[in-house]
Amino acid sequence: MNTFSAVRRKYLHSLFALLLTTALSLSLSAPAEAQQAPSKLIITAIPDDGDADRMREYFGALASYLGKAVGIPVEYMHVENYAASVTALATGRAHIAWLGGVTTAQARMQMGDDITILGSRDIDKGFVSYFIANPNIKMGRLSDLSELAQAAKDQNWTFTFGSKSSTSGHVMPRKFFIDQTGTTPEKVFRTVAYSGSHDVVMRMVADGTHQVGALNFASWDKAPPDLQERAPIIYKTPPYIDYALTARADLGPELLGQLRTALLALDASDENGAKVLKYLKAGKFVDADISEWQSVVDLLESGLDIGN
Repeated sequence: MNTFSAVRRKYLHSLFALLLTTALSLSLSAPAEAQQAPSKLIITAIPDDGDADRMREYFGALASYLGKAVGIPVEYMHVENYAASVTALATGRAHIAWLGGVTTAQARMQMGDDITILGSRDIDKGFVSYFIANPNIKMGRLSDLSELAQAAKDQNWTFTFGSKSSTSGHVMPRKFFIDQTGTTPEKVFRTVAYSGSHDVVMRMVADGTHQVGALNFASWDKAPPDLQERAPIIYKTPPYIDYALTARADLGPELLGQLRTALLALDASDENGAKVLKYLKAGKFVDADISEWQSVVDLLESGLDIGN
């Protein structure tokens, strides 16, 4: 009886040790499996350039550069609107996304700590928007947007923003307009439109479809001189934070570190790097943290009237 009990105890001890080892093995292996690098990375971007083929070319160049740097194929996936870029990142259809200030904040609000920043351009921490006007209305440079609101009274002028979700083409220009005039564009202009992208805004103001519009400075600066002459700047906004290359945090610290290092090292000595920097009007990419977009999150959560 004593021999049987000793054998039984030995068996139970061995079984317990086996179960404990198995449980520990599973718990230790789970995080590694969750952070296992995907076989392919997908990058997307807000469609703030009205030319989809041009976006495919230049973000394809960024994808090629990053893929070569980390040793994983990277492909660009085009989306048709700003909301789709946020949804793609939040749901995992995309691993990396080029987002504006508002869409970065929206992704943060949806994803919490599941979003991280790989970097932003050297121009993004002091970004500005331009208000532009058709020359026929004979509007000179303004020191304050209240001057625009006053001049627009009884003029039957129309106004256009870019995309409703655009930081530099809508939300920040609207914020500054409200702050400086005490009213909304809808109460000043006959109609307020959303033309979708910065280059379309510029063309519509230039051809007289709308008398006044707002867009980001980088899009205006890279436009042909003849187009700039037909859509001159009348006001430059105060600076604010804007674009970022964002990523899903579940890619894991090792891969995220490789991507971040590659992005910050991108320069004109690399063929794809030169192409990307020229397209994005940047000298280089700089380190950034998601906390720097908290002011935009606060703005969205404040209930800012962003129009109908």
